[in-house]
Amino acid sequence: METESKSRFITELPVKTQEILNSIDFPVRRNDIIEQARKSGAIPDILREVGMLPDKKYNSIEDVAEELHKIYMGIPC
Repeated sequence: METESKSRFITELPVKTQEILNSIDFPVRRNDIIEQARKSGAIPDILREVGMLPDKKYNSIEDVAEELHKIYMGIPC
């Protein structure tokens, strides 16, 4: 049930961010996401956003999308 509520955040993500996250084998840490974004030729805005993710382990794309939602909404982590 929790994954269902988190999955709604995925559709809020820019298409390029979704593509980057879909190319990652989870679990990962923030630095792994940043590295994949760089390799994928992400624009500076995406690199800035993933750089703002808390440094922790992410078990799924839904976990990352939830944290990015907080960043977009200005909710303190």
